[in-house]
Amino acid sequence: MKDSQHETSKPYKSQLRIADSLRISLIYLICGALWILFSDQALNALVPNKELFAKFSVIKGWVYIVITAALLFILIYRATFRMSVAEQKLHNQYTELLNSREELRQVAFRDPLTGLPNRLALYENLTLLKDASLFYVDLDDFKYTNDTLGHAFGDRLIKEISTRLIGDLLPSEQLYRIGGDEWVIVTRQPQDRLHYRGERLLELFESPFAVGEHRMHMTGSVGISHFPSHGRTLDQLLQNADITLNHVKSRGKNGFAFYDGSLSIPLHHRADMERLLRNALDKGEFELHYQPQIHLGGPRVDGLEALIRWNSPELGRVAPDEFIRIAEETQLIVPIGEWVLRTACQFIRAIHENGNEKPMISVNVSVVQLIGQRYVERVLDILRETGLEPRYLELEITESMVIESLDLIADKLRRLREQGVNIALDDFGRGFSSLSHLMRLPITTLKIDKSFIEQIPDSMDIQPLTGLIIRLAQGMGLKVIAEGVETYFQLDYLKKYECDCIQGYLFSKPLTAIMAREWVKTVSLPIT
Repeated sequence: MKDSQHETSKPYKSQLRIADSLRISLIYLICGALWILFSDQALNALVPNKELFAKFSVIKGWVYIVITAALLFILIYRATFRMSVAEQKLHNQYTELLNSREELRQVAFRDPLTGLPNRLALYENLTLLKDASLFYVDLDDFKYTNDTLGHAFGDRLIKEISTRLIGDLLPSEQLYRIGGDEWVIVTRQPQDRLHYRGERLLELFESPFAVGEHRMHMTGSVGISHFPSHGRTLDQLLQNADITLNHVKSRGKNGFAFYDGSLSIPLHHRADMERLLRNALDKGEFELHYQPQIHLGGPRVDGLEALIRWNSPELGRVAPDEFIRIAEETQLIVPIGEWVLRTACQFIRAIHENGNEKPMISVNVSVVQLIGQRYVERVLDILRETGLEPRYLELEITESMVIESLDLIADKLRRLREQGVNIALDDFGRGFSSLSHLMRLPITTLKIDKSFIEQIPDSMDIQPLTGLIIRLAQGMGLKVIAEGVETYFQLDYLKKYECDCIQGYLFSKPLTAIMAREWVKTVSLPIT
């Protein structure tokens, strides 16, 4: 719109300039004619002598010429002066613009803390990749330093480390700071010298860094990529060096490694899985299997645990351990978890309506779901939609969830328990939760992790920790479920310590919905 207005204004301004020029010319013409007319009449009246009249006419003409020349000089001088001033202003503005541009360039391409070139400068400078190698350097556990000593101290430490890295650079190398505690060194050392260069980098971290009165011992991890074997673009080299860096950290940190193509396979697999997971729910690729929980006092089917399965046309059967964490990281666990809860409630409600048994249904809950907005309300809404009484629903939380998010989840679990929903602590013994944690939560059921059940010996004379856990939990008024029961020795041991329920392959693996419904109706349990 502005461009069109600007274009239409051009002819208008041109017309104004022509009109102004014509007006000035017309005024000059009229004034000249009036001067000639009136000056001639005045001379005729004042100078009757013809010879004298002719002389005065010549003088009058020269006066007109002189006055005209003076006026033209003044007009031209004023115009050229204004042009000179305007030109000087434009020159000054242009100089300021160049200075500002250079200042902006310095701001854009320099790290404000260390003065080192930043990521933008890396892309700007590294136009020729031939024989270039990247050393991606990252501090180990720098977050811990920031959290304990403060960000101001962390900044001073970063500057100190940068100074040491600069001092170790070879003439052909460049150092860039591309993140909080991340640097990239671009080197053109021969490939057979890169291993030595990596060792030399790690040696820089062997002596402590002086920050005020502190002497900080830090370590670093380094990922190395080389053109062209590890990438033909800067993005590829950076990505592969970063992948290698993460691999070094996963192996224990304080080391360096060269990129290998096999390191990217898990990342590509994860990317494919995330892409397919986003549409799996809409495509109906999930199903629930149900594993019975057997009550040892009856015996009877006390409950069933709902376990999600993903049948991907591209990936085949995907184990929950592979995709649940991705679902949590991408927040897809929220709609998936809601589908699991609704489907499981509908399933157990149908069993209640078609038989005499009324087992509970256990559903695993992710911490991402639990800390989300309106989780309690959504659970209660689904119970109302499906017509299931809250006392037949049991939500399973893991021990690690309790340790990490106790303050965030305690109130929501209390509200659910007040509505009659049961709360189970899953995988007990795998983490390090204390009794004080258990006392702060409205837990109704304790599920002993499979690793404890596997420790149950063939001989009753040997007493593992499992029996003590059962008696401790029962002393707190909790129902106890033993997971992963696979042998009759384990069954006898659990009966001896009066464990409430068992779950495991000894009686049933997880079953499809149809098989689980028939299993509940027809199974005969040889327990007593």
